Amino acid sequence: MKRTINKYFLLALGLALLIHGSAIFYTIELTYDALIHLFFSEHYASNWQEPWSFKWYTGFTVMGYPPLVHQMLAILSFIGGFKFALYTFCFIIIFLFTSGVYRFSLLLTQNEDYAGFASLFAIFSSVFIETFHLFGQLPTLTGISLLMHSIPEIYLWIVTKKIRYLVSSFLLMGLMVCSHHVTPIFGMVFFIFPLIGLAIMDICKKLKGSYTSIRFWFFVKHLYKNLRSLLIFGFGSLVIMIGSILPYWINTKNNPITQVPIPHGSRDNFLEVLSSGLVFFLIPYGVILVLFPYVFYRFFSKRLLFFGISFSMLVLLGTGGTTPLPKIILGENAFSILTLDRFTFWASIMSYPIMGEFFMRLLKKDYKVYLTRKFGRMYYAGGVLLLGAIALYFAIFTINLGKFRPSQPQAIKMLPIINFLNQDMHYKWRYLPLGFGDQMAWLSLQTQALTVDGNYHSARRLPELTTKAVERLENSKFRGIEGLGSLQQFLANSDKFNLKYIFSNDKFYDPILYFTGWEKLSYLENGIMVWEKKNVNPLPKILPKIDTPFYQKIIWSFVPISFVSLSIIWFIITLYLPNYHYTFHTGFIATSTKFSKSLLIYNIVLSICFLYGMYLFYIHNTTQISSKNVVKAYYDALDFKRFAKAHAYLDKNAGKSLDQFMLEISVTDGLLSSYAKLEDIKTEIIKKTKDTTYVETKTKWITPLETVRKSEIIKTVKKNHKWFVVPKKNEKYIPANQFFDVSETVFYNQGRRKITTQQTHHEDILPQPTIYVEEAKLVFKDNQYYIIGEMQNVDYFPGAISLKAILYDKDNNELATYSSKFQNKHYLNPFEKSVFKINFEEVAWIDTDKVDKSFNPDEFHIKIFDTKPAKFVLHLSSTTAIKNLYQYSQINDLYCTNTSVNGMLFNAGNREVTIPLLLFSYYKNDEIIWIDHQFVQESVRPHRKRSFTHILPDISGIKVISSSIENCYVNGVENSNSIKDRIDTYGLNKSETTMIKQDQYHIKLQVSNFIGN
Repeated sequence: MKRTINKYFLLALGLALLIHGSAIFYTIELTYDALIHLFFSEHYASNWQEPWSFKWYTGFTVMGYPPLVHQMLAILSFIGGFKFALYTFCFIIIFLFTSGVYRFSLLLTQNEDYAGFASLFAIFSSVFIETFHLFGQLPTLTGISLLMHSIPEIYLWIVTKKIRYLVSSFLLMGLMVCSHHVTPIFGMVFFIFPLIGLAIMDICKKLKGSYTSIRFWFFVKHLYKNLRSLLIFGFGSLVIMIGSILPYWINTKNNPITQVPIPHGSRDNFLEVLSSGLVFFLIPYGVILVLFPYVFYRFFSKRLLFFGISFSMLVLLGTGGTTPLPKIILGENAFSILTLDRFTFWASIMSYPIMGEFFMRLLKKDYKVYLTRKFGRMYYAGGVLLLGAIALYFAIFTINLGKFRPSQPQAIKMLPIINFLNQDMHYKWRYLPLGFGDQMAWLSLQTQALTVDGNYHSARRLPELTTKAVERLENSKFRGIEGLGSLQQFLANSDKFNLKYIFSNDKFYDPILYFTGWEKLSYLENGIMVWEKKNVNPLPKILPKIDTPFYQKIIWSFVPISFVSLSIIWFIITLYLPNYHYTFHTGFIATSTKFSKSLLIYNIVLSICFLYGMYLFYIHNTTQISSKNVVKAYYDALDFKRFAKAHAYLDKNAGKSLDQFMLEISVTDGLLSSYAKLEDIKTEIIKKTKDTTYVETKTKWITPLETVRKSEIIKTVKKNHKWFVVPKKNEKYIPANQFFDVSETVFYNQGRRKITTQQTHHEDILPQPTIYVEEAKLVFKDNQYYIIGEMQNVDYFPGAISLKAILYDKDNNELATYSSKFQNKHYLNPFEKSVFKINFEEVAWIDTDKVDKSFNPDEFHIKIFDTKPAKFVLHLSSTTAIKNLYQYSQINDLYCTNTSVNGMLFNAGNREVTIPLLLFSYYKNDEIIWIDHQFVQESVRPHRKRSFTHILPDISGIKVISSSIENCYVNGVENSNSIKDRIDTYGLNKSETTMIKQDQYHIKLQVSNFIGN
């Protein structure tokens, strides 16, 4: 009799292509990983046989990830471009996944209708939606789809011993390992080993007549009888898994993952970090969680016993750090490297057959009859609708999760950036995107320019990245101390990486860019700000790379595609071969009434826990239910710039209208107001009456420059059962002049005056400003070495300054190299002076033994030297500057106490100084002995003032190691020779205008001004 395709499977396939095929056009480009895989595909499309890519991380090998998915995308891109390739391959995944679920479920349930319902359930399952539409894990879905297709073939080989099924198994295993290496490794443990037990169980059942008659030794006996076929499959699979991606295993052995583990939410305690529990536990299981007792019950029937054990282990490992068991089972190293959500993903996939069986029985078979008779048609229909509503809720919520909580910034138009990199040979330097999210991969795909960053953390090679838990520099602000610590090293030492351009999509990074010597160029058409670093050499014409043996290139380039070709040919051949069919009858007996009651009891308990959790959530998060809550809500609204919402928490009787509140916000700027994120808030009631409380609020704010801690007393009042914040009165200061003018010298550089593709015209070259290093010292303080000194621009041109120091021991061995960061002015007007200090940081910027990994930009990892530094060389380079030359900040009312320096900063100019940086230099006998700095947290508007207090450091233990300007070089020329024609013309006496005396020291102040938007 001619077989027909199951109607439920056809319905599932049609709905999958319709629903998911439509949704991908709105979701796939916004996922975490899809654009990364597209970037890899561009490499294969451009250099199929060359495994080395220069585009990311100063170079990396693409042999760190199985190539088949990327190669297939590359082949499809030749037809209609990379976006066409992405969407087309997504349709292939939808088909493979739906059909794979059907075949896998058919084997486990032995019923076509159950398998059809399982495939219907799969397309609405939240775990598939999350993995596909939120994460964009194309290789993972390809691998699991191929695994589900291979399971029936492996089963049939064990049962029938026919070679055709062994060949099919090997081909699918090859495709699987070339798509996603993790799937066959863990799939062998959690899917194929239980499958072997299932196959032997079915063989025993055919001999005994029923599963209940099978005993342990009878099972072992037939396992031994089938050992030959199992060994053939196992050995062959091992050869394929190793041989088909042999270069990957060689690369892993030669370059093992020695990086600091990157934090991942799947390792969190889900009861403490609710967002991780939602994304990595609740969403993947979805409605399966409601039916857990049924899933376990069915899996621990005798036939599926081995799958039950495997399923239990997957569920346990998927709980992450909620219990200590996953870490104990996997070990510390594997637990820190693996993302544990993959176990939850596999557990959900494994439960599909059982879910298909349950819903088929509920809607069509014995459960429907039983429940209708027991509770009546109305209650039955209500229960079915509730279950369906839960499933649909999880599906709709998951596919729209990116709308509720965006994981990516708004789509960025890449064409202006690409045009910028292509013009004026900007591609000859490396660039760095900030605030791009995973769209940085799409930018890298479209340009030949290189970046120091990347989006595949296992390929990182630079110690500045591998020694920290930083996935990428682009989102470094989200990784706290590790993130901004890495970013600071790249920004300060940009010449080391030939890094000249930064494309910023997040103004959070503006202060750290400015104070490490970067200059704003302009906004592009897409709103991206371009920053440039002066005095950076272009990339060398020949870049270093690690060559790969020819045989590895051949394997990597042709073996995966060969598996695809052979699989297609073999599939066509098998169409003309007779098929072995499963027994499409289930011997499963309907669930007893007792079990139905236990399922009901489980869901009642689950509902009670859920409602209690919602109650606790309500109590802790309802904004105006208590004075503490309203204070936290007020700060939270300010943190996320929801000013209308913050105003709603203010006491209406205070008389502060929304217009007044917004006006006060609009004139408030500075480090804390514009560049800070609230990391922690602690509240304590210090005084309380019936309707009034005073709440002591301690906040911790994260900025790109430093950690800001504030303590305030907030008054709250209760009205109509709601708490409100009483706003504080602002200090009123009115400038003396309503209208004023400023005399200012403005510089402009024409650049190239003739339109030409030639690199340089000598008549357009401006001379480099002449800088004189007046004083330079190597000092030792608190177990750390510093270079301190003073320099002056003795030219008529403003200069952009870059400083780099190299330490040597007494035998002239180089010990360390580092560039200046915050403690000097990077832009000097003609004849302007600046002090400087250079710290020497360890590349391993974070102490891995430190327990508290919270962000602290002030933390400094001291450079440890094997031999003591004895001398230094200072390299100073300068180019003509026309920006960042604002010089109208004045220091008034300066006085000193035994512990602090106090004063008033007055802005005499016509621009708001967003973040003033105060440089304190300490002198003794007219020689500089120490330099310190302080950021003023609030801005200074024109003709307004801002007070400051600086705590005096302990400088009693400073030891001078070396003091000399002989090894100081300015633009490659010795310091003394660089100004021999001017040094006698201009005096270099220290200005006393901002110098005060404190005991035996003189303290001089200078101001560096950051002008924000």
